[in-house]
Amino acid sequence: MNLKLVLSFDGTNFYGWQYQPNKRTVSGEIMNVLKNFVDGEFKLIGCGRTDAGVHAINFVANLKFDGKLRVPMEKLREKMNALLPGDVFLKDISVVDENFHARYSAKSKIYRYIFTTKYDPLMRFRAFYIKGDLDVDLINGFLKVFLGRHNFGGLSADERENKFCTIFSMHISRVGRFYYLDVEGDRFLRKMVRFLAGTVLKFHEGKISKDEILNSLKSGQRVKVEPLPPYGLYLLDVRY
Repeated sequence: MNLKLVLSFDGTNFYGWQYQPNKRTVSGEIMNVLKNFVDGEFKLIGCGRTDAGVHAINFVANLKFDGKLRVPMEKLREKMNALLPGDVFLKDISVVDENFHARYSAKSKIYRYIFTTKYDPLMRFRAFYIKGDLDVDLINGFLKVFLGRHNFGGLSADERENKFCTIFSMHISRVGRFYYLDVEGDRFLRKMVRFLAGTVLKFHEGKISKDEILNSLKSGQRVKVEPLPPYGLYLLDVRY
């Protein structure tokens, strides 16, 4: 059987999604709970890895197993949520085709980086504080440079050989004291969205030019930008 799991989690106290021995991870918590409800061996596959501290609104995973469930399917989500820690919530479970793969079947992922113009101790692990307003029109004009297929090696911390990604959309919007930087792409490199968020601020401050970014996207050459902290980043959705 192959089940599709949609979940949300607060990444503050996790070392990311991917299971790591002796470290608290999202997949580790879920697998510990699944042992109570699945007979025999099973495999939990995530739509991708998340860095320590990164949050998710709609993270997708699939669960493959040959044994039986110890509870009715319609009760599994409720039973699992009763045992999962408070910073993980299982939103939906559905039966999918055996060929469905949370990572390789995905057509795109959407990430959001959140900035806030007012410091709030309750939001210190939810959004990145900036001291002034942002020019949304100016930034959106700049963000067009990232659209299409480019070499993002200079804007990531990824060691994989293939550093080409296709960005389908990227824009920033303001809602009250928050700015939402949303980006949709076919794949993302390690820390890539956090580098992109840092680039937005550097450009707005006049410390990096559009030409420097264009050169980096062609050559893969690193630019003088540091990735912003993980706590402002959210996996918003996965499209199949």
